[in-house]
Amino acid sequence: MNLRWEHKTLDQCTPGDVLAFAKLRTDVFFLEQHITEEEIDRFDFDPDTAHLWCVDGDRVVGYVRVVHNDQPAPEDQGVPTSIGRLVVDAHYRGAGIARGLMTRAIDHIGPSPVVLHAQTYIHDFYASLGFEPFGDVFDEAGIEHIRMIRHQPEVST
Repeated sequence: MNLRWEHKTLDQCTPGDVLAFAKLRTDVFFLEQHITEEEIDRFDFDPDTAHLWCVDGDRVVGYVRVVHNDQPAPEDQGVPTSIGRLVVDAHYRGAGIARGLMTRAIDHIGPSPVVLHAQTYIHDFYASLGFEPFGDVFDEAGIEHIRMIRHQPEVST
């Protein structure tokens, strides 16, 4: 593998960048997981959204985004920053790409708290990155999810 990591806002992306990561998202979420709810949403167009992806050669093999919402949902404990749309090409799963994307997303956010909606079968992965589950399991796009939060790291004095 010859991996390259990208991190851009939408206005920094080329049309090719957007088409490549949008194709990966739709391949996994629509074709593989059969999700029929909205995939491209207002946060994709937000100038503050960070798009992070991994490329092997000329193929996008993983993607995640960091969103800031000025009106965070109360059920997300009012935390305005979230990580979502984590996706890895089926041929690259188990190669550390999801962890690489998540650590880059966490580094981008810095010490602020962050929430995500984890598919329940993979919540242990997020827990290994410092996320803690809260609330009840809920249905999102026909798949069981659990909310998780990563609190601001404690600073020792």
